[in-house]
Amino acid sequence: MADFNWREVWLGLGAVFFAFILFVTLTIDTSQSKNDVSQALTIAAEFGRIDGLVIGSPVRMAGINIGNVGTVELSDDQRALVTLVIEDSSLIIPVDTAAAIETDGIFGEKYIELYPGGDIKALSAGQRISYVQDSVVLETLFNQVVSRAKASRTAGERNVP
Repeated sequence: MADFNWREVWLGLGAVFFAFILFVTLTIDTSQSKNDVSQALTIAAEFGRIDGLVIGSPVRMAGINIGNVGTVELSDDQRALVTLVIEDSSLIIPVDTAAAIETDGIFGEKYIELYPGGDIKALSAGQRISYVQDSVVLETLFNQVVSRAKASRTAGERNVP
């Protein structure tokens, strides 16, 4: 008769129990996030460039995450139409709020920062943010710096007697 090892039985039961607890925890978290979406405020912003911004990117105000990017699509006039899902629908976002695509650090992820204006009226669901700042591409900035340096060097060579 083969040796029966109780240690292996308890280890197997512990693994099954852990897997069950993990499954229950993930199921509860998913159901709570679905309830939060129904209470969200959805607004839009139209950008010329959104390089690196993806669905699920954070939306921040004063550096605090208040939502995420819901959809990204091309508008009729070939601009990027971005839907912002603000988690707390009671949050007041003035109609003159500006939206800018920022980078978390030098090479970090892209996110949208909202800069609230001073208007008393608030954006409601489905409205658009009028004031936007497009994504800044580091390669474009680098090329501008190099071209200006070359231009100033060429101008300096012309002034030498």
